Amino acid sequence: MTRPHRGRLGYVAALAVGASLFAAACAGAGQERQSAGSGPEGRPAGSGVPAVGLTSRQARHALLTEAYLGSQWTEVKDSGDRREGLLRGTVNAQDWLTHKEDATVCRRLLDRLSDDRILDAPLAGTQAVAVFDADDGNRMRYEVGTYPAAELRAAREWFGALPQKCGVFIATRPDGSTEDVRVTSLPVPEGDGTRQALSVVAKGTTEGVPFTMSLDVALMASGDSAVTVVNGGLADASHLTTKLAVRLGAPRLTTVLAGGTPPAQPTGLLD
Repeated sequence: MTRPHRGRLGYVAALAVGASLFAAACAGAGQERQSAGSGPEGRPAGSGVPAVGLTSRQARHALLTEAYLGSQWTEVKDSGDRREGLLRGTVNAQDWLTHKEDATVCRRLLDRLSDDRILDAPLAGTQAVAVFDADDGNRMRYEVGTYPAAELRAAREWFGALPQKCGVFIATRPDGSTEDVRVTSLPVPEGDGTRQALSVVAKGTTEGVPFTMSLDVALMASGDSAVTVVNGGLADASHLTTKLAVRLGAPRLTTVLAGGTPPAQPTGLLD
């Protein structure tokens, strides 16, 4: 029997209440664009980070800025977490007709989105994060870091399989209400490094009010370093902005890995 694209997952924490997921992007954002360390260029001494990895200074240089995103985006430093009452749930694989192991794959996606990230934390002393708010209320979290090679490789494989393994499914919230969640591939500009992106859309109700949560999620990797982007909110996620972040962000990563410094301002048209 072919598995229909409808399974029942436990609570989808990332897609529950209002714009709280994207407000959570600022958790810890008070330390955006800075990373403490005692080693050269901000890398902690004895951290075990490979020579090919990023230093904290390089990671900061690899970040996008408001100038690259356009006038409708503003970098924010708010470190508050407004995900009041959000809890992670469990996934009952028995509710999946076939390919029950896919329930775990999709649960991992939801758990990651509840933390407003796709990968585990980067190696110490190699990361930098920037968070931007849009005029329409959406939010973008842009993170740069270096990861253990095997971990990043496995994460890329997992990420690339999500549209096929998850597709369309139902997520159940603690109050018993359900959300329809759709995961699809999002084409992004080709270029240096590995570039992947997804569109995740959830429709449901909160306190009796219908809502649609729309996110774009992108992963760009070069060697053992990567950039992740989570962009969206209660307004439609701007695919154009996500593609722009990929097109302009991926070269910044490869530039710093090669020992260069990307320009602080874009040198060409943003569109």
